[in-house]
Amino acid sequence: MYIIFNEAFALVKLQKKYPTCAFYSGAKISNTVFGNYNVIFNDVLIDSCSIGDHSYIQKRSTIFNTDIGKFCSIASGVSLGPGIHKTDGVSTHPVFYLNNTPLIKKFSDKDLLISSKKTTIGHDVWIGEKAIVLDGVTIGTGAIIAAGSVVTKDVAPYVIVGGVPAKQIKYRFEEKEIDLLLKSEWWDYPEDWLAKNCKSFNNINEFLSNMPKK
Repeated sequence: MYIIFNEAFALVKLQKKYPTCAFYSGAKISNTVFGNYNVIFNDVLIDSCSIGDHSYIQKRSTIFNTDIGKFCSIASGVSLGPGIHKTDGVSTHPVFYLNNTPLIKKFSDKDLLISSKKTTIGHDVWIGEKAIVLDGVTIGTGAIIAAGSVVTKDVAPYVIVGGVPAKQIKYRFEEKEIDLLLKSEWWDYPEDWLAKNCKSFNNINEFLSNMPKK
């Protein structure tokens, strides 16, 4: 009961700090900075992250040491930055190569491995259900990660990848269109412009024709 109460109290404090966001029950969040209009659904675990405006994370996802851009859609059961194990020793168990670990008993008196590397998710990225993105990987803006994929290396902007390990399926748009979208940085446009022009987001040609000139 005490643990449950503390978790609920922490969410209440977080809600007061970020009043435009929504935090559902069971979410466990630490050392994380939010933007505006984020939604964190039930039983999500987040630690040491930053999350941009309008991005949401569906239930039972685990997100560690990750920077997430704006307008990202992260489905249920996704794992970002799950941690690294040493694979070239006799054992992969961290008690033999980590001292800074929450495990009760450990044999190593120092850390012999960096067990977590920063993972970076660009803007407007969609990550499908139960996908895994390994530590240190960068997912480019506009990319789509198919459900159940295991992403082991960087993904270019506006590429769709899928599989285990994830491989490129196709680009979402033509090269010229991708270049214009990236240069537009539309995710930083004012909220009133986004509201006024929301219908144009359904058609790439209409959007590019309505895009403000820099």
